[in-house]
Amino acid sequence: MTDATQTVLGRTNYIWLSKGFFMGRRCLDSDSPADLHGMWYPTVRRTLVCLSRLYRCVDRPIFQGLSQEALTMCIQSVASAAQAISNKKSPTDGELFQIKHLLILREQIAPFQVDFTIKEMSLDFSKVKTAAFGLLHKRKRLFSLGTNNALLEFLLEGTPTVREQLVDSRKEVDKQLKASCEAFIQHTTKTLAGPLLTFLDRGQVFVSMQTEVAGNVTLAQQPFAHADVIGKIVQETQRLIKNQLPIIQRSMQLYLANRETEFILFRPIKNNVVASFVQLQQLLAGGGYTSDDLLLAGCPSPEQVTVLLSSASLLGTNQVSNTTTTVVEEELHT
Repeated sequence: MTDATQTVLGRTNYIWLSKGFFMGRRCLDSDSPADLHGMWYPTVRRTLVCLSRLYRCVDRPIFQGLSQEALTMCIQSVASAAQAISNKKSPTDGELFQIKHLLILREQIAPFQVDFTIKEMSLDFSKVKTAAFGLLHKRKRLFSLGTNNALLEFLLEGTPTVREQLVDSRKEVDKQLKASCEAFIQHTTKTLAGPLLTFLDRGQVFVSMQTEVAGNVTLAQQPFAHADVIGKIVQETQRLIKNQLPIIQRSMQLYLANRETEFILFRPIKNNVVASFVQLQQLLAGGGYTSDDLLLAGCPSPEQVTVLLSSASLLGTNQVSNTTTTVVEEELHT
């Protein structure tokens, strides 16, 4: 390693550790929409700028180690910031903030023609603990002169083992992105169809118990599943879709600013909501409900739910320029 490289590495470590490199609290404390929606989080911007400069002035093996360390800390910083935003504003804001910046990270590190995989060495002390317990139980053999000497067995069996682990920063970004998208999809589905999902869980529990215990009791006879109660649940779910979906889609547009990304991310949410109404129809069909009960429940068809989602989506649509290339689709299907 040359003196120049050592100087660069020393300066890099100094900046990372002493300048609050991986902190962006001032951005989080701001109430300006531009700070959360329009700009890159300072940690992400600094990391990418630093890596782009190091890429041109250090050898590849050195860059691989530095990039792995920088990306790991950057991902942790983004996750901490997302949690802080969730606490301060809403879980939707926190999840979209994290998705946005993980997409940026994944896109911006793609041009680096290096392998982001490094080998980490660690010591496994699990055998030491087991051997120590064995030594306590064999105290009478501590000074034995034979091969069954407890202290000798402890030294032989309690030696920590060296473990090798391959760490791939690019795959870690993909993993965190997939987890963030799945968390957003699950949370948004619950926001839009929470009352219906709760009823479906109770209904499925009753049906499973009904199959285990023979009897003539039907779902329609249960107080929580009367037709008028289901009708109120359906109306409440439809109201949530009309009121909450435009808000969620506006947030998606503010953070992601890419129609294709928004469409890909919203598609599984739409499918989940439609599937929940299909599941309700199946429960009603086998729950002993009369034709009058079905009219009172007012469960919409999948086509009607799709129209409702589409009309509610139009209310939250506005013109946002496309600025971020997305890979959400491949992440959701891996």
